[in-house]
Amino acid sequence: MSEKSESPFGKDSILARLRFSPALRELLASIVQRVHAKPLGLPDAPVTDAAAEPDPDWQAAWGDSLRERTDLDTTALDALVGDARFGAADLPLTATAAEAILRGSVRVRLYLRDTVLHSLKTEEIEGHLDVFRLPPAEQQGYACYRILAWLEEDLLHQLNPDLLRS
Repeated sequence: MSEKSESPFGKDSILARLRFSPALRELLASIVQRVHAKPLGLPDAPVTDAAAEPDPDWQAAWGDSLRERTDLDTTALDALVGDARFGAADLPLTATAAEAILRGSVRVRLYLRDTVLHSLKTEEIEGHLDVFRLPPAEQQGYACYRILAWLEEDLLHQLNPDLLRS
């Protein structure tokens, strides 16, 4: 089922359709929950005029809005990985949910890169890596990182099939 129109869930369904073990799903769910519970660290709000002082009310509103959006995105991912069928069956998603899951997944992958996988180079993480040379915690983190990367790629392809053709 490579195109949305082939889905038994409907012509415009987007599917979370990865396959992996229940143990990996549980590990991924625990990591997503950990990231979801972690407060979002934000950079200083952008200032459009270098001479101007940032407006504290605007900065607070910007930060609150970004935290709320990020929380909703991570909640969407948390709901997906918390579903016992995830990794074992195709799960239909709306386009809105798929987009939120993509953003939540990026947050979790960045967390994994900054924590468990911090000793690895980008080329190793994004390329071919001898997973068996890694300590168990890094092996698990890398497995979760790759699952999320595959999920993102598949959802992006379903949301915009032309994206990966070019």
